[in-house]
Amino acid sequence: MPQGKLIQALIITGQLSPEHDPKVNRLLQRMLESTGCFQVKITEEFRGATAETLAPYDLAIINYDGDFPFTGHPAVPLGTQAEKTILDFVGSGKGVFFYHSAVWCTPWSENILRLMGGHCDPKKGSRKNPKLDFKVNISNSTHPITAGLDPSWNTVTDDFFAGVVWHAEAKIEVLATVFDDVEDYRKMPPHIAFMIPEGGPERLKGINEDHAVAWTNHYGKGRVVTFSIGHGVDTIRRPAFVGLFCRAAEWAATGKVTLPPPDLTGENRRRAWPYYSQMSIVEYSSILP
Repeated sequence: MPQGKLIQALIITGQLSPEHDPKVNRLLQRMLESTGCFQVKITEEFRGATAETLAPYDLAIINYDGDFPFTGHPAVPLGTQAEKTILDFVGSGKGVFFYHSAVWCTPWSENILRLMGGHCDPKKGSRKNPKLDFKVNISNSTHPITAGLDPSWNTVTDDFFAGVVWHAEAKIEVLATVFDDVEDYRKMPPHIAFMIPEGGPERLKGINEDHAVAWTNHYGKGRVVTFSIGHGVDTIRRPAFVGLFCRAAEWAATGKVTLPPPDLTGENRRRAWPYYSQMSIVEYSSILP
């Protein structure tokens, strides 16, 4: 593993729609720290944060959506002060990683949408595809994050958000995509049925096309990564996701990627999740309650 100063990362969370498993933040922390390259802290209250709050960190990971409006709860924004702190942090040369439901635009200002590069907005054709298990395709094998990774892998009980709305001023490189099949929409769950237009799913914008689920952007001197996948803990336990996430975090923080993907060949096949650490499956099972 890389030697030297640990990358300091802060996970910003707190207000999430109720279908999200609160264990996710700890799993993200565990993944990164298992590489030996990161030290990660978690905050559940970032509103009112100042430059001093982020001064010790190289990377901010934003797992925050303010709560979805279609759950019946009002969205809670981080607020002008906290957003300015994030923008200045990235603009100065640091990194930010927008995670999963953070891509939904409800609580974000135009400046944060520019920072994210792409977001989802049902009023502009974004939608949740009803399938939960789907193939993720690496669409850019030359980017430092994805170079050498398996070309495709499957999620487990995850969310596929189609119809990303790209910001006109963003500098996007798409890393991974998922195919949005019209047949997936033939039977829609009631809570997202409103996303189907009159005339049926054939009228959906971008149907039967590949849609981005992971991408990069640049802002000022800094770097931005956005993943719209990563809802389910079983997806997070996939070796391919572990490698993609950890390498993306390293790139966002430093502009470089030194981490290899997890190696589960030979004796390493006995390694426990998250696969970068030396802990075996037997050792891991002994510490479970």
